[in-house]
Amino acid sequence: MRQLALGLLRRLSRRVFKRYQPQVVVITGSYGKTSTKDAVAAVLRQAYVLRSSPKSFNNEYGVPFTVIGAPDAGHPIVRWSMAFWLAFKLLVSRQPYPSVLVLEFGGDKPGDIKDLLKLVVADIGVVTSIGPTHLERYKSVATVYAEESLVATTLNQHGWAILNCDDPFVRRLCEQSPCRIVSYGFSAGVAVRCMDAAPAQGSKGEWGMMLKIRFGQDEFPVFLPGVTGRHSAYAALAAVATAVALHLDEVEITQGLQEYDPPPGRMRVLPGIKRTWLIDDSYNSSPDAGVAAIDALREFPAEGKRYAVLGDMVDLGSATESSHRRVGQEIVDEDVDVFVAVGESMQAAASEARARGMPKDRIFTFNDAATAGRAVQDMIKEGDVVLVKGSQVSRMEKVVKELMAEPERAGELLVRQDARWLRT
Repeated sequence: MRQLALGLLRRLSRRVFKRYQPQVVVITGSYGKTSTKDAVAAVLRQAYVLRSSPKSFNNEYGVPFTVIGAPDAGHPIVRWSMAFWLAFKLLVSRQPYPSVLVLEFGGDKPGDIKDLLKLVVADIGVVTSIGPTHLERYKSVATVYAEESLVATTLNQHGWAILNCDDPFVRRLCEQSPCRIVSYGFSAGVAVRCMDAAPAQGSKGEWGMMLKIRFGQDEFPVFLPGVTGRHSAYAALAAVATAVALHLDEVEITQGLQEYDPPPGRMRVLPGIKRTWLIDDSYNSSPDAGVAAIDALREFPAEGKRYAVLGDMVDLGSATESSHRRVGQEIVDEDVDVFVAVGESMQAAASEARARGMPKDRIFTFNDAATAGRAVQDMIKEGDVVLVKGSQVSRMEKVVKELMAEPERAGELLVRQDARWLRT
């Protein structure tokens, strides 16, 4: 029954797309998809009537729901019924419809992105990164590359590929993509280049990243509110590159990025208890993203100690232990003051940190996030900065909730706060 309903949903979404023919921006990558999707949407919204994937609606269900415009709320039966009703309504009579769709495509296994590309025709494909994610199903980074590269290589010659050319795998697509290309990154030679990125406080005391972006002969500053870390700049750079492809001007770009609201759990900076700061990166984790988050912790201005509270990373297959040990090495290399390891796999990172000389009294291990959160609450003092990160199964948002200055706003600011998650 479920497969029949999904098949009908897919057919209806394809027919809706064919009838209304919106421009489509597809965003994929091993990490950074949702942040990039939200930044691109914030900028393009300055010039277009637009719809983007809510939250991380990036799978076989989420993409058709977004094309149809079904709400992300209520009982599943109500949601599906509403999706079918809205689709029939769009097909029976002409209805208002956005001129641009910004869609996030995710792939948990080979074939997922290929199937999603059958639902719409992409005009612009954004590839954020390609790395070791879901290796239990993909088996190798080469297989991840073959899947995620489709967003760029299947575009026609009139399309645009927006490529993060700091990523060595994505850089290969510059030669393989048959369409027009706008490259972005920190590297020399890219079309949209970040010349500088540093943590900074805005006019209201909120933390964010101050970026200096160059395109052609033009160079302009952009304040990206609410986030930290050099890798957070990539979402803004992808948004600028997409805007360049669609001929938006500098005013529209800067205004859009000022209105960018970073998604919960993605390098979001929140006030913590005891006048501390939290870097909430609790949505998910991978080896590369974990290392980047630790780098960002080192760069963040701190009057006190820097804490890294890290939960297990998953779907790494035979690379599980080595990936966690890599994180432990990074903890030592970046001179983190206190390391809190949460979960069974992260014990390998704790072991690696001890082996590399980090004092044992600065390393703490816990089995679950809730216990870790209560312990860290007792440890931290005014001026400390706490990074919280882990894969979804680690539920590291529980740590953030224990430490945030406004826990009553958890439903607004944190990931996985709906009833389904709160029951677990």
